[in-house]
Amino acid sequence: MKKRLAEYINSLKNQLYSIENWELTESVEQIADTYKAMLQFMAKGVEDPNAEQMQSQLWTKALSLQQRINRLRWLKDKPSSRYSTMCREVQGKDINATIDRLELTQDAGQIEADTVLLFKWALTSDQWKSSDYELCMRLLTSDEITDKPKAVCIAGVMLSNLEYYDERKLILLLDAYLLDNPLLSQRALVGIVLSLRKDAELIEHSSEILSRLDIFFGDDTFVRDTYNILIQLQISSQTDKVASKIRQDIMPTIVKGSATLKRQMGMLEINEKMTENGENPEWLQNSEENDSKAEEKIREMTDMHLNGEDVYMATFAFLKGYKFFNELAHWFTPFTIDDPALAGIEETMKEHSGHYMKALLNNSPFCDSDKFSLCMLTNSLGGNGFDAIASQMDAQMADLDEQEKAEILNEKSNRVLKARDYSRSFIFDLYRFYNISTFKTEFYDPFYKSQLFIFSPLDIYPLRPLTEHTPLLLEHAEFLMRKEYYKSALDEFHLYSRKCEHTAELMQKIGFCYQKLENWEEAKKYYILADSMKPDSKWTLSHLGKVSLMSDDYEKAMESYRQLCEIDSENVHYLLRYAEAQQKAGELNGAVSTLYKANYLSPDSERIKQFLGLCLMLSGEQEKGISMLDNPMDKAIAYMAMGKNAEAFSSLKTAYELTDDKKEFAAQYQKAVLPYHEAKLLKEFQTELLYDSLYIDF
Repeated sequence: MKKRLAEYINSLKNQLYSIENWELTESVEQIADTYKAMLQFMAKGVEDPNAEQMQSQLWTKALSLQQRINRLRWLKDKPSSRYSTMCREVQGKDINATIDRLELTQDAGQIEADTVLLFKWALTSDQWKSSDYELCMRLLTSDEITDKPKAVCIAGVMLSNLEYYDERKLILLLDAYLLDNPLLSQRALVGIVLSLRKDAELIEHSSEILSRLDIFFGDDTFVRDTYNILIQLQISSQTDKVASKIRQDIMPTIVKGSATLKRQMGMLEINEKMTENGENPEWLQNSEENDSKAEEKIREMTDMHLNGEDVYMATFAFLKGYKFFNELAHWFTPFTIDDPALAGIEETMKEHSGHYMKALLNNSPFCDSDKFSLCMLTNSLGGNGFDAIASQMDAQMADLDEQEKAEILNEKSNRVLKARDYSRSFIFDLYRFYNISTFKTEFYDPFYKSQLFIFSPLDIYPLRPLTEHTPLLLEHAEFLMRKEYYKSALDEFHLYSRKCEHTAELMQKIGFCYQKLENWEEAKKYYILADSMKPDSKWTLSHLGKVSLMSDDYEKAMESYRQLCEIDSENVHYLLRYAEAQQKAGELNGAVSTLYKANYLSPDSERIKQFLGLCLMLSGEQEKGISMLDNPMDKAIAYMAMGKNAEAFSSLKTAYELTDDKKEFAAQYQKAVLPYHEAKLLKEFQTELLYDSLYIDF
């Protein structure tokens, strides 16, 4: 902590003047008196072997009181907020009696009402006493109570702990993780990770939390589950970017494809009215070209889904306006088809042959709140709308054999959801709550700036022991690298390299991260190490050559590309890069020879001809160089470099007249003149004069 304990205690006293809460004031005074007595004993030379432990306990109590003060200040300053309103709603409610009632009733309406009450109690409760913890554990371990109240209550505890850290609530989540029920344990673990990330500075003073975590770190299942959740949370932090890509790129392309392709998307076509903007049907041509592009985008979307990305956020964000979502607890309600909010939908399914839909809902990748949205949409569409969606389900089932269909339709043989399925669904629900719900502005958002503050065990102090599990640390580093978090990936790769044997592949990955961070010298160093461990790797040599060029180490670049050309003598790309390194190193004859070979292998490449012409001009063979050029723009630039201005102006006008996309012409021109600038054959004012000649009538 930045403050010393004495300063922190004085700060608490000052804050309490405006709140006027005698209970808290007395608690602060007790901490102050205990700490003062401890210091006095030390001043007298009395050694206490428990002094460090006592100071840690005093810190924990002081930090807990700070959370209570923060909460009371909010209730005082924001009496009309929904949090304050919920506090008043649960005030005086007998939670013990509520749990008694849940153990006895089978009435769905009563279970719903009690579930909402338990959620509000968990969310708005002050710092827990032992009795509150025991009450919640009684709920979670009761065999007579269904999963719904338990799962929703865990969500309430998690949200409460993210608002105002409470050691006992975090202990509850740790104990809930041990329950033999993945729906509950995975929700609890998500809450644990988010709490450890947000309140690491507070938790470092809690010996009880840290000692419990030490035990957990010895459990391989806990370690893998935690790494998995770190990955899922990081993936969810990119959901806005994914949704934007789907909305602006993938879906417009798929819409132009055939109806058959749309049914192959692996997701439900919701309601045509959601995407209908008055487009002319003639625009949506069912051409082979459109189908090819649509197939590519469908594959891309499928890959995104298989990589765990939230590809359905963009679709279902528009379906969260139902009254159901006005109740905060419903954002975290586990989906069941017999939920009171979906009254009558099972009968509708039977009436309209919706058995496939029911089965696929149970086995779909949608999160719980999206499943509720989908069912509410089908109810609102009526019989015809339901038939349309059911027919989409039938189409998706058409390619399955009879045994596969029977397995899907047999509810008892539905696939067993894995731990990661439960955690992913809950994380997706959380992301929707924090980003599109009407409650989002009133609560701390754990996804805020999570593109910058990475979900990594290195960045979450209490989770650093996870890094001792090196295979999973390596997997996480590779994940961060794939998602382009190169700095964080590099930190994890380096930590792994200090613990484990070095391999060429590891050196490649470290070099690659440095390259992406444009640290050419470090990238070169690790690529050289990779090459020494595994010689003649085309990937290593290619990247070593590239970073050597970027760092102006032309000798190393030539060496790398020379080796590549020996390994693959007819690779035109390698030849071009080799010639570039030769030209920049001043070996023009070698560059010309290399480019002649490249031109022989690829005689239609304008890029090769342009580069060959440039190198010939640099070596003094201007006429021969310009004779290599076919493109009138390249000829214009070469003529200008030779001082033949009239020919240059004429050739550039020809190039301009032949260009279909006039807007792109300027960019193409700048790209074409760049090598001449770098070779100092042209000055800036000359290229400007040449371009301006397009606008002068000679």
